[in-house]
Amino acid sequence: MKNNKIWYLGYLIGICSLVLAFVLNLNVILDIVFIFIFAISVSISHVKIMHTKMMEKDSDYRISVNDEINEKIRDKVNATMSSILMFLMGVIAVVCISVKMYLPASLLAISLLVSPVIMLFINKYYEKKY
Repeated sequence: MKNNKIWYLGYLIGICSLVLAFVLNLNVILDIVFIFIFAISVSISHVKIMHTKMMEKDSDYRISVNDEINEKIRDKVNATMSSILMFLMGVIAVVCISVKMYLPASLLAISLLVSPVIMLFINKYYEKKY
């Protein structure tokens, strides 16, 4: 396995953002942003570090992750979830338009339009890779 020490940086970023949220007397929105940064960075770092450790030490976990049937199931779930999430984003965009929240509605609409294009490029990348 590669050197995965970089993921410990997420803990440091999370702790720093939490300290900034409680030490600095900024507005409420920045406090919420700092707390979100803390939660996201610590969560992602912890999951990635634990996954790497389990891949190295637990042979049953490694076999389960690399099993072809499980990979095919994950691919099907991801494809299904992609269409469900696009539908939900469309519904949320319509709700935002109906309550006159045009900025979130436009961002959701743009992401709905761009998402299939991004998926196409990702698909082409993996087709060339494998």
